[in-house]
Amino acid sequence: MPSAPGHRSGLTAPLRAAQYVRMSTDHQQCSPIFQRQAIAEYAAAHNIRIVRDYEDTGISGLTLRGRPALTKLLVDVENPARKFSTILVYDVSRWGRFQDVDEAAFYEYACRRAGVKVIYVAEPFENDANPLTCVMKALKRAMAGEFSREISRKVFLGHCVNVQRGYHSGGPPGYGLQRVLVDGQSGARRPLAPYQYKSLQTDRVILAPGPPHEAALVRKMFEWYAIRGTTAADLARRLNDFGICNGAGRPWLPQNILQILRNEKYIGTNVYSRTSSKLDAAWEQLPETEWIRVAGAFEPVVGGQLFEAVQRKLVRIRQIPDREEIVAGLRKVMKKTGTLDQATLRRYRSAPSVERVMREFGSLYEAYEVLGYLPRLNPERSRNRCVERKMELSLVDITKEKLRELGHDVRYEKHTNVMCLDNALRLQIVVRSSWLIRGHSPYWVVRWPDCFAIDFLVYARIERAVPDFLDFHFFPRGSLTPGVYTVIHRNGVSRFEDFRRPDLKPIVELSDVVPLDALVRIPFAGMA
Repeated sequence: MPSAPGHRSGLTAPLRAAQYVRMSTDHQQCSPIFQRQAIAEYAAAHNIRIVRDYEDTGISGLTLRGRPALTKLLVDVENPARKFSTILVYDVSRWGRFQDVDEAAFYEYACRRAGVKVIYVAEPFENDANPLTCVMKALKRAMAGEFSREISRKVFLGHCVNVQRGYHSGGPPGYGLQRVLVDGQSGARRPLAPYQYKSLQTDRVILAPGPPHEAALVRKMFEWYAIRGTTAADLARRLNDFGICNGAGRPWLPQNILQILRNEKYIGTNVYSRTSSKLDAAWEQLPETEWIRVAGAFEPVVGGQLFEAVQRKLVRIRQIPDREEIVAGLRKVMKKTGTLDQATLRRYRSAPSVERVMREFGSLYEAYEVLGYLPRLNPERSRNRCVERKMELSLVDITKEKLRELGHDVRYEKHTNVMCLDNALRLQIVVRSSWLIRGHSPYWVVRWPDCFAIDFLVYARIERAVPDFLDFHFFPRGSLTPGVYTVIHRNGVSRFEDFRRPDLKPIVELSDVVPLDALVRIPFAGMA
C-alpha cells in the first residue's frame, strides 16, 4: 500500500484530504462501503484527516460527462481557498475507465498542477514521479479501459443470444404491441404495463399484439396505405380528425405512421443492432448486413403479403427521380390533362412533386421552357414574373457577395429564395411587381411562407416589367399571417411604413454580431 510522504507520527498536524468514491451500477451496493473503509484505514495509518467527500453513485466511469461529483472536485481543486491538499481514491478504476488513458492522466495532472496530490490507496505502487510508477499507472489505466470494452462485448453478445432466441431486446413496444413477461421456470406469461420491468434475471420479455383496438388500427393503416393509395400525412390527418391519439397520447404525425409501416416487428420479425453506440461513442447506423434479424420471433399483427406491398410502395416513394424521369412525368401529366400548374401536379400522385420540380429546375417556369409548354397565363403577367425572377437572383448575388466580404457564412436555397447567414439567420428575398385593379390603380401584396421557416422576409417592390427597385420592406417573423396574401402598398401609400427602407443596409445590420466585451462596456439604463 502506498505511503503518504512527509508523515511523521507524533506531533505533526494531519494532512487534510478529500475522498472520491464511485460505483458504476446499482448492483454494487457494497462497493462504496468497501471504498470508504479502505480509504479510512489508509487515512488513519498516515495521519490524514478527510474533510470533503465526493461520490458519484450509479454512474459509469467511461467519461467525465454525467459525473457531477468528479466535475465538482476538479473545480474545487482549482480554487485557492480549498480546504484539502490531497485526494484519496480507492484505485485507478474508481478514478475512471476512460477509453483514452491520456484523459485519466490529464485530470490527475490538473490536480497535481494545482498543488493537490492524488493517492490510490489500494494500488501496490507509490504515487510519485518514479518511472516504474508511471508505467504501472499507465498499465492500470489501460486495463481499466479494457475491462469496460470487455464487459461491453459480453453484454452485446448476451443481447444477441436473447434476440436470436426470440426475446425482446428492450425499448418501447410500439403502437399496437405490448411487452409480455415470460417466467423462466414455469413459462407463465403476463402483460407488462408501461414502466414495469422484470425483477428476476431468469425472466424474459417478448412482444405480442396489444389491445385489440390498437392492433386493428395498425392493420387498417397498412391496408389504407397499400390498397387505397393514401399517404402518411393523409393517415395522420384522418386519425386526428377522429380524435385518435398515438401511443404517447399526442396527435399523430406523418413520421409516426411511417415508423409503424416500416417496422418489421409488426410481422413478427425481431430486428436488433441496426444502430450502435458502444462505450459512449456517437450513434451510428450499421449496414443491413450486420443486423440480427429473426423471423417469426413474435406473433404478427399484419400479414406478410400486406407488409411487402407497403414496403414496395415506400421504396418507390423514397427513390429520387433524375431530370429525365421528372420530364417524362411532366409530359405524362400534360398528355393526360393538357395543362400544367401546381394544382394539377398536386392532384396526380404519380406526377413529380412541385417541390422536386422546383429543386431540379429552380422554378416551374424553367421546367415549362424545357418542356416547350406555354402556361395559360396572361402574357404580360408571365413577362413580369420573368423580370421578377431575374431581379431576385441579381439581388441575391449582390447580397451574398457583400456579406461574404464582411466575413459571414452564406448559403442560398434556390428553390425557396431563402438565404441562411452564419447557420443562424434565415432570410427570404422576393421581388414583386404590382397588381392592377381594372387595368390601373397598382397595388402590391405579400405572402409569408407557410411551408418552411424563416426569420425575415425581404420584400423588394418594382414597377411592372421595369427592372428598377422602388423600395424594400423588412418583415420580421410574426408581423404577417403565414399563407395569407396581405396588401402592403396601395394608392401610393405603404401600409407598413415602419418596415420600409430605401436600401438593403438592414441586412448588414441584422447579420452584425456584437462582441461580448462590447456588451460589457455598454452601461445599462438606471445604473450609475
